[in-house]
Amino acid sequence: MLYLLSLLAGVLISVMVVFNGGLNARAGHLAALVVIHLVGTLGIALAMLLKKEGPRVARLPFYLYIGGFIGVMTTVFNNLAFGHISVSAMMALGLLGESLSGLAADHYGILGLPRRPFRPEKLWGIALTLIGIVCMITELHALPVAVSLLAGGTVLLSRLLNGQLAARTSVVNSTFFNYLMGLLMTALLYALMGNGMTGLAQSTGGPLYIYLGGALGVIIVLMSNFIVGKIPSFYMTLALFVGQVMAGLLLDMALSGAFSARNLLGGLFVLAGLVLSLWQDRAWARRMPPPLPEQASQ
Repeated sequence: MLYLLSLLAGVLISVMVVFNGGLNARAGHLAALVVIHLVGTLGIALAMLLKKEGPRVARLPFYLYIGGFIGVMTTVFNNLAFGHISVSAMMALGLLGESLSGLAADHYGILGLPRRPFRPEKLWGIALTLIGIVCMITELHALPVAVSLLAGGTVLLSRLLNGQLAARTSVVNSTFFNYLMGLLMTALLYALMGNGMTGLAQSTGGPLYIYLGGALGVIIVLMSNFIVGKIPSFYMTLALFVGQVMAGLLLDMALSGAFSARNLLGGLFVLAGLVLSLWQDRAWARRMPPPLPEQASQ
């Protein structure tokens, strides 16, 4: 059951990108960001109400609360790429950006992560991922490719910050502040650079589904946090990505009206790169000596 939930969470990520892209096309970047984060904030507030849990502001470093600011950048990057390259290519590029950022975070021990020096064998998985991405991209558009890679990096950074906040407060509390901070940032940007009520008015009247991206984001976060620790991270990551790419392929077919063998082949290469990287991580972890008793107690 948990494996199916992981797969479903991956599917919802691709669907959310399409929903947010549709709203962005209708309302413009800034108005879409406000609506997405408003819906997400209301959604997580409802979840807190049902759980009878109020927001808690703990005395923690301020930077732990800025995951929502960084999450805004993820949405901006995805919206800029949507419609210029396939959904499956966006997902694959995001995975590559997240993987490269993760390698840097592990190597330097960013945000308290245990340091894991870069290992040259990781390049094999990255190479397979790059081959898959080349298969998926029929025309090279520099901006969509670049922002999709950046989206992967911001996903990782936001996840690290929100994860630390969740560990020190709660998952629901961390998710609430993620969306609240994102809403405050987007509202400020809209007040300074938006089109006033005209821009927000343009965001209304569209199909209902384009307004559900923020709510899907809340569901994805809650599902992911429910699954974490209950199944091996290897299989969770694999199921999430399979769900993302397979849903991306189906959404590409629905949006373009045609099946793309190149996207399917590219997805298989990216999947192979991910499996290889995850297998290498597991093998490396097994070779590491167990911590000494005094280290384990610290």
